[in-house]
Amino acid sequence: MNRTARTALFLALALMPAAARANDVPTTTTTQVVHPVDTKETQLQRIQRMVAKINQEASTPEGEASVVARMSKAYAVHPDTLQTQHANWGLGYGEISMVYGFARSSKKKTTPDQVVEMRNSGMTWESIGHELGVKVDNVSTRMKKSTNPKPTPHK
Repeated sequence: MNRTARTALFLALALMPAAARANDVPTTTTTQVVHPVDTKETQLQRIQRMVAKINQEASTPEGEASVVARMSKAYAVHPDTLQTQHANWGLGYGEISMVYGFARSSKKKTTPDQVVEMRNSGMTWESIGHELGVKVDNVSTRMKKSTNPKPTPHK
């Protein structure tokens, strides 16, 4: 091997990272802690998914009639009242279901109108729940009645 080739080989080995050289074992290791991603859906996220489902169903006249009938039964409110609240409050039926869920689950005597006022003042649903002492699980349970129609038996 001539001098130029030896020099080139020497430089290549010198510049090569230590771990890449044959039979070379790294002298240090680096440990990186990877935290698992929390993909568990929260109760509030579940409620928001139900809200979207209710609003989607109520987007047709037939769907709206079905949603209003279920909500009327679940919350013991006349269908005309729900339709008036829908128009006056400017909320979808899914949000109205949340309003009733929070009002009915409240530890305080809270009306749906008061919940709407809190929401319109800029409060988040989390803040409203905290203010009213509401467990979001209770709201979720109440909303399931208006979200999941019972299948009609086939005759």
